[in-house]
Amino acid sequence: MNRMKLIKNIALACAVGVGLLGVACASGSLKSGTMTTEITRDVAEGTWALTDSENALFNVNLLNDGVAISNWCKGPDGAKGEHGNWKVEDGVLLLNWTDGWLDVIQLGHIGFEKYSYAPRANRQGPPTSFGQAVKVLNYSTQWSGVWKTRSADAKWKNQEFYICLQSNGMAMKSIDAINTGCWQKQQGGIAIYFSDGWFMLIARDGDSVEARSWAPGADRAGVPTGITPMAQVLE
Repeated sequence: MNRMKLIKNIALACAVGVGLLGVACASGSLKSGTMTTEITRDVAEGTWALTDSENALFNVNLLNDGVAISNWCKGPDGAKGEHGNWKVEDGVLLLNWTDGWLDVIQLGHIGFEKYSYAPRANRQGPPTSFGQAVKVLNYSTQWSGVWKTRSADAKWKNQEFYICLQSNGMAMKSIDAINTGCWQKQQGGIAIYFSDGWFMLIARDGDSVEARSWAPGADRAGVPTGITPMAQVLE
């Protein structure tokens, strides 16, 4: 039995076990779009919504050069996300991350299913965790991922920082003690509301993306505290 067949059989056994135990994946926040086709490179490429071992949503952007960028922000790099590579073998999508984790995505009985193996875990045995995987097909694919820009706050002296935008509307930045927030669609772009009071309007003009930032308490109809370029992390 080859490696891909073994992984498929292990995944099937886990899916059956979940059904017998009456455990269901929390899919309400994942319903960005539905696809029920075998995974090919064309199907794999793009944005996915996954859940971690604590059932928290995060996204993975799969680029056409085999690069994988994750906005999972619970690791040591926080809002900088995670990096890895991806490939498709025999209809199975394999995501290898630089921290040693392996994510396996395949078409199962409940749609796409994800099986994760911790670093040094036996890849021939049961996965460390498993859950649902959904291909994101809506507007959020334009923004979900990891972005970098420069701070408009004088105390950070134009320091570069990262922002994670997740397809469920959650946001996190890599600076400030209170670093969480939410984002939503805005005419011409998106608006980000951070819990510490900072507000950002992000607009795209062709290949250029610009961030206008207002400090806590500033008049959002007035001149922004700062204007900085933004770039999506793609490598």
